[in-house]
Amino acid sequence: MARDIRLLARCIGLVLAALMLASTVSCAPAGAAVGDDRAGDSSVQSSGVERGDVSIGLVGSYTASADDLVLDAYDSAGLKASYVSLRDTARPVAGAQQAVRDLVSRQVTVIAISGIDASQDKQGWAAALQSARHAGIPVMLINPIRTPADTRLFAAALTINDRATDAVPIDKATMLVVNDRPHARNMMVTTLKH
Repeated sequence: MARDIRLLARCIGLVLAALMLASTVSCAPAGAAVGDDRAGDSSVQSSGVERGDVSIGLVGSYTASADDLVLDAYDSAGLKASYVSLRDTARPVAGAQQAVRDLVSRQVTVIAISGIDASQDKQGWAAALQSARHAGIPVMLINPIRTPADTRLFAAALTINDRATDAVPIDKATMLVVNDRPHARNMMVTTLKH
């Protein structure tokens, strides 16, 4: 009887250890950013995420005014976006990093960060962006000041230029990233409706 209990305890311990190991496995692709299939050779092909199922978490910039244009463009395109404002934040860099972690816990489809300067608190940004990477959530940088050195932490850097005739609509660029479709690493985008 005692032997059976010890055997059962060992089996339960092994199962728990296996579950803990499985929970540490990342959803991130090896050597690339989540959502950055520029080569078009993704081993996982899907029909894509429907626009109505996309939830965008936009971490606002505390200096730029493009956030309203981006939100309006997403709304016009039928994409749901939640906005984290940093305008009145005493510590905007720490606030933006916390916003990324909060959006990861909310399990948004994609995170967009406006006006990031990854040279400020490099370790904090690496940790926040790594949390999105491990959760399998792609990250886009909108009008970045400085991008992270580790290019596996973001799928694309989008520069808004509403005057350029060859700029990609921001909703289309977002859907390319969400659906892991081939796209340029640096994209010029427009918030104007086409």
